Amino acid sequence: MNMLGSNILEESMLTDTLKAFRDNNLTPILATQGVILLDGWLQALAGDSNMEQIQGQLNELRTALQATQPDEPYIRDLLGSLADKAQDVAEDSNSEGTWTGGLVSLSKILRSFSTNS
Repeated sequence: MNMLGSNILEESMLTDTLKAFRDNNLTPILATQGVILLDGWLQALAGDSNMEQIQGQLNELRTALQATQPDEPYIRDLLGSLADKAQDVAEDSNSEGTWTGGLVSLSKILRSFSTNS
C-alpha cells in the first residue's frame, strides 16, 4: 500500500505548502498561488490509487479558486474536508516518518482556513 509521503515529490510538496502557509503571515496567499500549489499536489499524487478521492477534491478546489466569483462557503467546505483527510492519512496505522507531523500541521492550517469567515 502506497501511503502519502512515500515519494520525494509528495514530501517536497508538503514542505512547499507548509512554507507558503507560514509565509502567509507576511503576505496573503492569492488564488493563483493556491492553484500553483494544487497543480503541484495533483502531479505529486498522480498514479496513487489510494489518493483518488483527495485528487478529486483538489481538482474541485482548483476549479473553485479559478471562478470569477469564488464561492467562499464551498471553498471553506472543501478545505475542511481536505483537512480531515490529511489528518486521517497522518493518523493511519501504515503512516510513519517525519512527514506525518507535517500532515498534521497542514491539517490544522487547512482547518483554520475553513473556519475563517
